Amino acid sequence: MGHVRPFPASVEERLSGLPVEYARSARHLLPPVDALIMDRQHDRLYERVLHALLDLADGDAHQLQEYVEAAERDWRDVLWWAEEPDR
Repeated sequence: MGHVRPFPASVEERLSGLPVEYARSARHLLPPVDALIMDRQHDRLYERVLHALLDLADGDAHQLQEYVEAAERDWRDVLWWAEEPDR
């Protein structure tokens, strides 16, 4: 697995409340900001995308990997899927 990166505080807090194995996998699977074609001026948006990924995956590391791959293609899709109730 890759290098573990620090995430925004709210994401770290959320990960700390998840089952240990899933949180460990999530820390390795969640993408860095540059993988989402965002720059550092979009920290709050990046944080929203990370929460959306965790929401959509609902504790399933395989699902998380699929959503991360989708986010790397276009992070806006992930936000829409997570925030649109009739997705």
